[in-house]
Amino acid sequence: MLLGIVALAVLVRVAFVLTLEDDLYWPDPHYYDEIAWRIVSGERAGDAVLRGPLQAFVMVVPYALAGHSYRAAYLFQALLGGLIPYLVFLIARRLRGSKVGLVAATIACLYPYYVYNAGALYDTQTTTILLLLVVYLALVSREAPRLPVSAAQGCALGLLALSRSIAVTLVPVAVLWTFRGERRALHAALVLALAVATVLPWTVRNHMVTGEFIPISVGGGREFLYGNSPDATATSQSRVGIPEDLRGLPREIGYAGADRMYLARGLEYVKQDPARAVRLYFAKLANLYRFYPTPQTQNRFTTDRSAWISILSYGPMFLLGLVGIVLERRRWNRYAPLLATLVTFTLVYPVFTTNVRYRLPLDGLLMVFCAVALARIASRVSPRAARWFSLPGGAENAFGGGVGCART
Repeated sequence: MLLGIVALAVLVRVAFVLTLEDDLYWPDPHYYDEIAWRIVSGERAGDAVLRGPLQAFVMVVPYALAGHSYRAAYLFQALLGGLIPYLVFLIARRLRGSKVGLVAATIACLYPYYVYNAGALYDTQTTTILLLLVVYLALVSREAPRLPVSAAQGCALGLLALSRSIAVTLVPVAVLWTFRGERRALHAALVLALAVATVLPWTVRNHMVTGEFIPISVGGGREFLYGNSPDATATSQSRVGIPEDLRGLPREIGYAGADRMYLARGLEYVKQDPARAVRLYFAKLANLYRFYPTPQTQNRFTTDRSAWISILSYGPMFLLGLVGIVLERRRWNRYAPLLATLVTFTLVYPVFTTNVRYRLPLDGLLMVFCAVALARIASRVSPRAARWFSLPGGAENAFGGGVGCART
């Protein structure tokens, strides 16, 4: 069944990307496209410090095989998309058994956002795969600590940060969830060391190219300025520009210096009106989890139909995910890597700017809770479902009582 779900996921994504033109539909992928094609052409990647570089390296593979073809990149993304339901299955199976894992994998297979990500060429799909991999390895390590698993977790964390630099905030959290007494200290140290070692070559490259210390990318200060300027709203970050007196700073003092100046100006805005900054933070938090996106660029995918697809797919999954978190409250310790990842990104993103695209990698974790909620509710109302799911630990739920289930 799992093989069928993964195959269906790839087929659905391939069918979707075949409907796309050989073109880019959104502004940001042009950045990754230029870097990837420069590398394939044997040129230097240029400065390439504005975003995490990993998505560009992913696009190098289809470009090297098929030339400068966006369709080839879309098809390669569609193939990689099959990893998402597989990883969701592995996470859910480890927590609540194979049957719940199959439900979670099916949700990930058909989730419209994840199907669409195969044809977006943003860093979203790459980030989703790596985030799920980090969480899965963390679950494996917590149950049976082994140094190779901890090393793999550290490498995956480093790659995740290279995909989306805000993931560096997850590194100390991952070290903490790995460190559980003296016997785990070596594992925690290995996670940290391998995460740093994975990022370090890119840091050295940035210094060689720019002469500045840029661990992964610049942009945190700029996004903080955008997200906290007097003109900022929860959804208008792309319409907020750099103040007139700060424009041209990258040429004058370098990328890192300019980003520090942007951060300082953003902090000035926060100090001028702390109450507004707090209100804006919660507005951006709500925007992160809104039921449909509000894109600034208009194209064939920004229709009312797309909004309704988002509402009718993400909405129920999100609500059932919350139900699953509540129903599993007595087992939160086992879910620590999932919950810690959700909380970390949820709290950090609104400090800067938010949009629905930033949240999408977290949806894979919510699907696990959604599948658990469906399994526990179904087991409550149907003896046949209770026998099929055979939830480890029984099918007790928030409504009281329980159903006798065979243990797996």
